[in-house]
Amino acid sequence: MTSHAFDLLMELDTTDIRLDCAALHLARDAYPYLHIHEYTEKLDALAGQVAELRPGISAVRRYHAMREVLVGDFDLRGDGEAYYDPESNYLNRVIDRRRGIPISLSIVWIEVGRRLKWPVAGVAFPGHFLVRFDDPQQFVLADPFHDGQALSVDECRHMLETQFVGEVPFTDDFLKPADTRSILTRMLNNLRLAYLFNADWQKLGPVLRHLVSVERENGRHLQELAALDYYLDRLPNGADCVLVRRHFKCLATAMAYRN
Repeated sequence: MTSHAFDLLMELDTTDIRLDCAALHLARDAYPYLHIHEYTEKLDALAGQVAELRPGISAVRRYHAMREVLVGDFDLRGDGEAYYDPESNYLNRVIDRRRGIPISLSIVWIEVGRRLKWPVAGVAFPGHFLVRFDDPQQFVLADPFHDGQALSVDECRHMLETQFVGEVPFTDDFLKPADTRSILTRMLNNLRLAYLFNADWQKLGPVLRHLVSVERENGRHLQELAALDYYLDRLPNGADCVLVRRHFKCLATAMAYRN
């Protein structure tokens, strides 16, 4: 039975999992002495700055208020050069550096919105994570990676066609709000790919174990990967470790292309 705080959080119902706390507990794999309250207080402070602008209930006005604080004042932006850097997936480093990739930047926007009790959600758009603001009349899509710019539905459609060369047909389902568990799964898959292709087995192992925890409905492949990792961790110099590592890499690579 696991005792890792992230895995224990995954035993809760999805609606009861706080995204910021889960992401910060995940970051403790790389930063074991991380003080979670330090970063939740920074998010509290950012939310306070947005609230001072008193934007009302309009999705458009709320979007502009949050962008003014997060991009204009806090200078939270995308970093193309660090796109495949594992650090860009860890929320503490994103807040420290004020730079990140689409999903990690979006978590800051989502968590500021949650503190304000605004309907702000992540959007697991294929290839590029976004944020959505809703009100009873309309919604606004924002791209935290590109200075928080707003995107129309047609611009999202064009982005999809450009990135996937027309092979992925656009559907309105791509713009639906993503739940916490699916956001964490996407973060972990980013880390899995980064550590897999760097052959960083030591750091890949915990990521695979967390994927087993977060994807409660997932099949045997993640469990098999976790079992192989456990074997390598316990018997790093075993006689068959070369074969085990080869199978581990083949299975993980197959999963990478599946996702």
